[in-house]
Amino acid sequence: MLFFKKILESKKPEAPTDRRVAARYAVLPGFPLKTVLNIAGRDDLGELLKGEGMDWTGKLINLSATGARVQMPRTMLAQRGDPCRLKLDMQGYELVVPGTIAHVTERRDSLVFGLTLNLAASGTAAAFRQLVELVALGSTLKQVKPLQPDESGYMAEQYAGEPESRLIVWRQLAGREVAAFEFQLKDCVVRGLAGRAGLECFTGTEGATRRPASGVRGEEILRLYQWVVLNLAPELPTDVRTFLLQHAA
Repeated sequence: MLFFKKILESKKPEAPTDRRVAARYAVLPGFPLKTVLNIAGRDDLGELLKGEGMDWTGKLINLSATGARVQMPRTMLAQRGDPCRLKLDMQGYELVVPGTIAHVTERRDSLVFGLTLNLAASGTAAAFRQLVELVALGSTLKQVKPLQPDESGYMAEQYAGEPESRLIVWRQLAGREVAAFEFQLKDCVVRGLAGRAGLECFTGTEGATRRPASGVRGEEILRLYQWVVLNLAPELPTDVRTFLLQHAA
């Protein structure tokens, strides 16, 4: 199931990704993505069990274009090379991806599994790419322009991230309170103002190509924004994070 049908479109085929260097994007606490790992399990002799396997609830640590890292209970019996299925649920949008356990790291109270996912064969590549992008849009933001006056008459600061993520925050000259923001989320833009309920949503990112979004496309942009701001980089100032979250309500 695609998370979005009208936005986050892939405009051209992507080159194969080297699994060794694929960027990993953090999934932060509070992000509403339910994670379940289905494994066959092993018997007392260490042999793989037959059947549909068992579902184990875990915590997603990060995602890449080709895999994922999940934190699981120590009671799971699984080894490197075991087949698995990663089941993800984002507020009713479900995605099931087959894969293989690539490595296992032991922690004091849990296990961390590195998964290599079989996206092409399972037909889930497009949906998984959208999920990776919405995780990356907020979690990779870093300041690229410090606070300084701009032509609007406000103080402005700018952040950028992947893929094609850009956040501009305007502050009052006196007091430096957040007055407004513009958040580019790949192929769409969201704007919010202090003291004004609701958001302005647009398709296109530059001048003549930017158009107000309505209908299904507008609803998808709003939902994307609501998800992205739940996974913002910790480096963002607290008042900026609060302002963005308030406009997601």
